[in-house]
Amino acid sequence: MEMTKLNDQQFMNHLQKEHQKLLDEKQVLLEVDDLKKYFRVGKGLDLKAVDGISFKIYKGETFGLVGESGCGKTTVGRTVLRIYDPTDGTVKFKGQDIKEIKNRKDVQEFKGNAQMIFQDPYSSLDPRMTIGDIIQEGLDVHFPKMTTEEKHARISHLLEIVGLNPEHGARFPHELSGGQRQRIGIARALALEPDFIVCDEPISALDVSIQAQIVNLLNYLQWEMGLTYLFISHDLSMVQHISDRIGVMYLGHLVELTDNKKLYNKPLHPYTQALISAIPVVDLDIEKKERIHLEGEVPSPINPPKGCPFAPRCRECMDICKSKKPQFKEVEEDHWVACHLY
Repeated sequence: MEMTKLNDQQFMNHLQKEHQKLLDEKQVLLEVDDLKKYFRVGKGLDLKAVDGISFKIYKGETFGLVGESGCGKTTVGRTVLRIYDPTDGTVKFKGQDIKEIKNRKDVQEFKGNAQMIFQDPYSSLDPRMTIGDIIQEGLDVHFPKMTTEEKHARISHLLEIVGLNPEHGARFPHELSGGQRQRIGIARALALEPDFIVCDEPISALDVSIQAQIVNLLNYLQWEMGLTYLFISHDLSMVQHISDRIGVMYLGHLVELTDNKKLYNKPLHPYTQALISAIPVVDLDIEKKERIHLEGEVPSPINPPKGCPFAPRCRECMDICKSKKPQFKEVEEDHWVACHLY
């Protein structure tokens, strides 16, 4: 089927059906098991950015990872891409432990298969390079046998895919708007034909009017190319529109994980309930849930609470919560939560 405009409903329906077939197969692309990432910040002091989380991402899905700033979301994204080395635990990509990927050829292949779209489209692009050179940089490293003409054709095609003109390749980042720069970041990630992309808050620095355009573009590219996303955000309402399953993080821990609908219709963890209660409701026919106000501040990841990390701010806190860390377990089918209430 020929490439059609984004607004061709028949074509979009076809892509969605084909993509759903991929999702139904439930092939594990990325498997994270008891991942920990600590940063040494002083003599005998570790900042526990990620403190033992486990999850799987299936081929073709968008796995949303949400939580407050500083909860460890971005650290997870950078660790699964080997930008950071894990302190403990394992990350398997296509069944292979990424720590075992050592020779140059295999490392280069992994980096081509797993890319990242960064949060800030202003600082993630080199201001001294043209847009064409920024996209071509990866092609030069990963496809050394590609001719100059082939590279230019590839760059022009990528620019068109993300909704820009080939002429944008001759411009510099400062000549583009924030939304256009983020489209360049997406084109750069797509240049190496990856299977997996970490989207690290890709819309948080953009105007609200542009955010929906970027999310729609990411959806379209996923359906067209069979991409798999780890979508990191602090905005639950936006994650709801793009994610198949969602994991909620708090202070380096995964506190709840389930599919999109279950999380929003039946949140189990008190922290998730508080986050969802804060989402604005614009439809007057939808009953607004009671707003749950969290008291106190997020504890320090250098000196986290002894028991449940959320205990100091939880309105359901029990004595056991202050002394024993809850297990992350499946309390309903495909619904995981770390809470002593269950």
